[in-house]
Amino acid sequence: MKPYPGFTLIESLVVLFVVTLFIALPSIVIQDAKETLEVVHFLDHFEKNILMTQQAAITSNERTRMMQRDTTTEYYFYTDTIEKLDMPKDLRASRIKTLYFNSGSGNNSSLQKLHFYWDKNNQKITYSFLFARGHYEKKITTIN
Repeated sequence: MKPYPGFTLIESLVVLFVVTLFIALPSIVIQDAKETLEVVHFLDHFEKNILMTQQAAITSNERTRMMQRDTTTEYYFYTDTIEKLDMPKDLRASRIKTLYFNSGSGNNSSLQKLHFYWDKNNQKITYSFLFARGHYEKKITTIN
């Protein structure tokens, strides 16, 4: 039996290590999940804003457009209002010209492609805008 009750230095350090592990590990995992969700959330809103911009051209009988700012991190969708969408830091994007949707039909007359590069997941997400339909094809490929 010990003459003095209490914990030894080793026992105290082990407890401190375990407590630190329980506190630090979830915050690291949560940060990684947060960054992934930001990218998925951006792409979802990007697709919905394209659809909304096209549908606004059809219903309002006015030409609408999607514009990428020079920084390639800001996207503006011009309908009866202006929607701004900021790209997360984990993504990079190729440069595109302004994409117009014709009044009444919602068609666009460009065959532009927009590439998003998600380096963390080694993915390239390509949006190919289809001729005279206003729709797009989304293709996800792995970058080597």
